[in-house]
Amino acid sequence: MQRSLQIGSLSLLLLTPLLARAQDSTRLEKVSTKTVNISGTVGSEGKSLVSDKGNRVWKVVNSDALAATEGRHVFVKARVNSQSNEITVTVVRLQEVRTTAKLDDVAFRR
Repeated sequence: MQRSLQIGSLSLLLLTPLLARAQDSTRLEKVSTKTVNISGTVGSEGKSLVSDKGNRVWKVVNSDALAATEGRHVFVKARVNSQSNEITVTVVRLQEVRTTAKLDDVAFRR
């Protein structure tokens, strides 16, 4: 009886640091979420965003925010979880597509 109590106590002592470490990892995951600005092209149905910088593919958690801009180039402000490559979009701005020449360009300075 006393031996089984010792084994139980030993097991509890060994598991305590593991449980504490598990709580720390969830705390670190929450801390790693930060807000950043990303420019890129919206994927199908707004479920992904391919960034201009490094062609990194982000999974969009709230895809309804980008659904109307499918295939377009946008600037977004989003909360990023880089461990799982997920973003939660908070602000969306469409990038202008220039169809005319820029009049202050070198070609027009004569």
